[in-house]
Amino acid sequence: MKLFTTIARDLADRDLCLQQILAEVISDDHSLRDTADIAEQWQKFILEPFSQLEGSLSQNVVIIIDALDESGAEATRQDILNTLAHGAQLPSNIRIVLTSRPIMDIRQALLVSHHVQAKSLDDIEADSATCDITHYISTTLKKVGAAFSNKDLEQLAAKSNGLFEWARLACDFLRPRISMIANERFCKITSHAGDGANLLDGMYVMSLKDLIQGDVDVLERFHSVMRQILWLKEPLSISALDSMRCKFTREGDHFPVGIILGYMASFLTGTINLSTPVRPMHASFYDFLLDKKRSGEFFVDEADVHHELALASLCVMQDGLRFNICGLETSYVRNSAVADLAMKIEKNIPLHLLYSCRFWATHLHDSRFDTDLANHVVAIVTGAKILYWMEVLGVCKCIGEADRALTSAEGWLQVSILYCTS
Repeated sequence: MKLFTTIARDLADRDLCLQQILAEVISDDHSLRDTADIAEQWQKFILEPFSQLEGSLSQNVVIIIDALDESGAEATRQDILNTLAHGAQLPSNIRIVLTSRPIMDIRQALLVSHHVQAKSLDDIEADSATCDITHYISTTLKKVGAAFSNKDLEQLAAKSNGLFEWARLACDFLRPRISMIANERFCKITSHAGDGANLLDGMYVMSLKDLIQGDVDVLERFHSVMRQILWLKEPLSISALDSMRCKFTREGDHFPVGIILGYMASFLTGTINLSTPVRPMHASFYDFLLDKKRSGEFFVDEADVHHELALASLCVMQDGLRFNICGLETSYVRNSAVADLAMKIEKNIPLHLLYSCRFWATHLHDSRFDTDLANHVVAIVTGAKILYWMEVLGVCKCIGEADRALTSAEGWLQVSILYCTS
């Protein structure tokens, strides 16, 4: 994760002095260019540069970290939380605004820190939220050329029950379409009753029905694509999803995910740019899909997705791993001494291959036994590919994951052997 390097880069775009300081930092230590060490990022790209800074950014600065709860699993954000809770020694003119759902690990880490001031959205007056939502709806609908009266806009805002995500989906649903005029869609939205959560679920159902149009084949493909996305350990781009999907067991799953994701920009990011990871626009969408009582026909079950992802990962590794994959001139220097290593990695180790190298054993652990799958595991771990696999993990600073992966795979194979002989 490169949270603080991203923040530093964004700030440097607004201040030439900071830009110069950061350039010198990277020039003095090439390994910092691709460091994933959160504490090192904080120290080298935020604290130390700001301590040297004189200029515009020495005035008041607000850094916004939005939706920290959507940054990954609990273990993924632990270092971020530790840094913000205990290492936030920022100058007095700098403030960090962090938004998140009240997830337990985030609450426990931050609420005990004396320098953290917490505010719940539940404490915000309803009239204030409604006013903001009315302004958002009015501005958004005017941009798409939809003509609604002030009374209509106020009715939509009131209908949102204070949920911005509902308002966003409503505006998207009201965009001009051939199949139904805007006024008909307006009536469809405003006719539903319920509390905030039910209204949001209703909006998801309505929008997905509009997408699927009752076509059983489209619904089946929707389930297939979303199953792959929901059970990935890290988000992948459309191109990476396709590269793994073509290794799935069933021929019927070998279609490009874009034929579904291309119509889901209301729900997901990364549906247009093939290299951008696919993520939910709002975490509630994934929650909705994983709860059968809420999502009904759009419910996405786990099925055998881990078997498919484990097999796909092993096949990707078998095809993509090779000796000296980054084309390094020598192996007698540290990776940190290779000036253009990050560029070599980006050029030679595609995201679907790196994902496969990191998570094949994790998906294997959750897979049912299958002789073909076991043969793929044995082929990787007993041949030369295992050395090339460790090389990829090494250059990508993930070598610490190798031991856990091999131990997990050994356990899976032992259980599988017992299963076959019993």
